[in-house]
Amino acid sequence: MATETKERQVSSEPLALADGLLLGSLASVDADRLIVELAKPAVIDRATVSDMVALPAGDGYLIGLVEGAARSSPANGAQGTRSELRIMPVGTFDSHEGDSGRFRLGASKHPHVGASCHLVEGSNLSRFMAILGEDVGAGERLVLGRYLADRESSAVADGNRLLQRHLAIVGTTGTGKSWTVALLLERAARLEHANILVLDLHGEYMPLTRQTDERAPVARGLRVAGPADLLYAADETLHIPYWLLERDELMSMVLSDSDINAGDQRLWLTDRIQTLKRSTLAEQGAREAISTATVDSPVPYELEQLIDWAHRDEVEVIVRHPSGRVDPGPFAGKLGGLIARLEARLADPRYAFIFQPPEAATVADWLLQTAQKLMSAGPGAAGIKVIDLSEVPAPILPMVAGVIARFVYNVQFWMDASLRTPLCIVCDEAHIYLPADRSDSPVHRVALEAFEMIAKEGRKYGVCLTIVSQRPSDVSRTILSQCNNFVIMRLTNDQDQEVISRVVPGALAAITGLLPLLDVGEAIVVGDALLLPLRIKLDPPESAPDSATLPYWSMWAKQPSSYDAIAGGVAALRYQWRGE
Repeated sequence: MATETKERQVSSEPLALADGLLLGSLASVDADRLIVELAKPAVIDRATVSDMVALPAGDGYLIGLVEGAARSSPANGAQGTRSELRIMPVGTFDSHEGDSGRFRLGASKHPHVGASCHLVEGSNLSRFMAILGEDVGAGERLVLGRYLADRESSAVADGNRLLQRHLAIVGTTGTGKSWTVALLLERAARLEHANILVLDLHGEYMPLTRQTDERAPVARGLRVAGPADLLYAADETLHIPYWLLERDELMSMVLSDSDINAGDQRLWLTDRIQTLKRSTLAEQGAREAISTATVDSPVPYELEQLIDWAHRDEVEVIVRHPSGRVDPGPFAGKLGGLIARLEARLADPRYAFIFQPPEAATVADWLLQTAQKLMSAGPGAAGIKVIDLSEVPAPILPMVAGVIARFVYNVQFWMDASLRTPLCIVCDEAHIYLPADRSDSPVHRVALEAFEMIAKEGRKYGVCLTIVSQRPSDVSRTILSQCNNFVIMRLTNDQDQEVISRVVPGALAAITGLLPLLDVGEAIVVGDALLLPLRIKLDPPESAPDSATLPYWSMWAKQPSSYDAIAGGVAALRYQWRGE
């Protein structure tokens, strides 16, 4: 708080950008790049990549970032060398008498050739940084860290804008993505009604759900039920019963495209499941809902009844009268593969959270209870929920993530608009289940459909996505293109850099040249949540996720293997259970 007060005090002083060190004069102007010829060769040692410069433009200044420097030979065969700076224009600063000034993203006006270029540093830099956060109201302020250019200035983002049109956090493994997510969760936990779902593929955010002597838990821990939960079901376990799946989601698990009868099996499943769901509604006396119920309606039915029906239809014969001729039924001999796959899924304990749900998950009230568990926020409810997906079988992980996202989105969609609490879904390791190549795998297709719908339509209904990935080039372009803000950490892969340059605003695409230079815990925030894309040193979270990079060499020197640990791992593998 003391730092923020200091920033506001200094920001009221007038900025004298023309008093900064004169670097040189403008030699050429393009829409996305300026070339400045340095006044003295020695000046090149004062300016480095990502430094801020100001050039007079109209009644204000064009603000730019140093993109690179070079020495070149002058034209016409003259002797000596010429030193140049490449400048990326990022915005315009205007000041009027009686106020500290205003910065606007985007170069609305350009300087003329020959205009002077000044380095923004020292007290001018501190005041400029303070001005950036002045327009963010107290209720929207989200302090992410400190600007590297001026460690005394907080990097203040607009929390509303950061999430309203989706957020992406990208960076090579080990650069601090998980810490960034943990930091955002901790900041959000200070708000009384924060509402966030974290899809945690490896259980690394579970430390944030635990009470310590120093602090209360940041989030509530939930876990998709594993094989052992058939015996040890607990309140924090989450089941996804088969009847909650939409038709295509279920079919992605029990149909095989290589089965020559797949088309008939699809027709059979559609008709029989819809009939069973309508029968359930009739038994419950909800006859008014029968006419609107579809095969995708979340209505419980008995899976064993569906399988028994399949066995009967597999051997059905039709006796024609009066001839007495016996003909096979319409699905006779065509359901054998479907029956085998259904029974295999039913018998496999790894899929028990879908095909063997507890009795409580077979009644309609389960739907409301689960929606409350996933979406409640406010006094008496843990608004931030971390869902551990680490025990979900890899082949169906995309589908499971998609079902969870679709379910909460649909509830939010049908909710009274005036009573909605906005919800954010954090998709950790998004490249695993939201692939860019639109895989032929049915489980990937159904997941992509759910998340792409949210990416396109979610903001209208108060559902946003936070995409977290170490390989943005492997993430769906449709989803990334809908993200309006990016927290970009170090990226060294050319393909990843190219993807980011395509999805960030055009004037800032050249920022990708800085990405290989970022240190661990450093980021550039691009978008309308934080006006200037400068290097930021992110604040470390108080509760670190369980994602630290192990010091292999040091541990090999000090830590022997443990017989008890190996035995415990073998036992957990055998029983599919990490508990005591």
